[in-house]
Amino acid sequence: MRAAAGTLLAALLLAMLPAAAQDKADAPTRGIGTALEGDLVSVKGQEFRLYGIDAPDKGQTCVNVKGREYDCFSLSKEVLRRLINDREIECTPHGKSPHTGPKFAICRAENGDDLAFAMVQRGYALAYRALSPAYISVEARAISYRRGLWAGRVEPPWLWRSRQTAEQLQQMRRPAPQP
Repeated sequence: MRAAAGTLLAALLLAMLPAAAQDKADAPTRGIGTALEGDLVSVKGQEFRLYGIDAPDKGQTCVNVKGREYDCFSLSKEVLRRLINDREIECTPHGKSPHTGPKFAICRAENGDDLAFAMVQRGYALAYRALSPAYISVEARAISYRRGLWAGRVEPPWLWRSRQTAEQLQQMRRPAPQP
């Protein structure tokens, strides 16, 4: 009887392990944050994509109020870096990524501020409507006050990526020049 009870207990514990491991995987990660992109942070060696926003990608340029192109990827990344300012942040996984990239997360600064909200509010990231409606009204206010990237012209990053992919495919389809 004791052996059967021990076996049952061991089976129950083993059955609970995947759930416990999953809970641990979805637990908040807290530590000194580093901005890798305008919508991507690293905490304790883990990368987290800020949930509900999209920031300019590497190689993407915007146009300022004077009509000059500038590197809006680097500017967006720098704004997030300054928001974090080598302080502790906490990232709580939120939802599943549709690809194998970094986990989506809601990341908060030491003072509790939502970093994604702060980036959209300042105009250095866009509300990613395909993922969440959470920051649409914040973005509308940033646009109306011409904050950040909205002072000039910015192409939504998802459209920029799509255009880049289409251009690459077009390049691949072109016949090689004949000698």
